[in-house]
Amino acid sequence: MNNTVQTNDTMQANNAVLMNDTIIVEIDIEAPPERVFEAWTDPQQRLEWWGDDAAYRGTKFESDLRVGGRWSTEGKGKTGQPFSVHGKYTRVDPPKALAFTWNHDWGGKTMPETHVLIELTPTSSGTHVSVTHSGFTDVGERDDHNNGWKRVLGWLRGYLQR
Repeated sequence: MNNTVQTNDTMQANNAVLMNDTIIVEIDIEAPPERVFEAWTDPQQRLEWWGDDAAYRGTKFESDLRVGGRWSTEGKGKTGQPFSVHGKYTRVDPPKALAFTWNHDWGGKTMPETHVLIELTPTSSGTHVSVTHSGFTDVGERDDHNNGWKRVLGWLRGYLQR
C-alpha cells in the first residue's frame, strides 16, 4: 500500500511539472550587456567562469554561434565523472538574447531536450540577466536545474565583477 502512495505522489508531482515545466532564474551583474554576452559565448572565457572544483568544471567548450549552429561542453564532476551538454542555437541576438536547446548525459537517465533563453537587459548599474529554461518533464530534473542555474549565474557574476 505504501508503494502505491509513493507512486501516486510521484505521478502527481510529474503531472504538476507538465503544468509548470519552466524555471526562471535572474541576477543583476555590474557589467554591460555586451560584456555579459561575450563572457557567455566566448569559449575561452566560458571555461574560465563556468564551474568550480566543488561542483563540476568544464574542460572543453565548442560553439558555432549562429542560429542552427551547434554548441557542446565537456567536463568532469567533482568526483571526476565525465559529463557533456550540447544543443543548437535557436536565437542569437547580441547583446540582448541567446537561446538554445539543452541536452545532457549526467545523472544516469535520459532527459528530453529542453530549451534555454538568456535575456540581457541594461540597467543603471549593468545588466539584468534572466535565464528561462523550459520543457521539463520531471520534477527532480526541473528543481536540480533551478539550483544549477542559480550557481551558474553566481559564477558568471563573480567572473565579471572581479
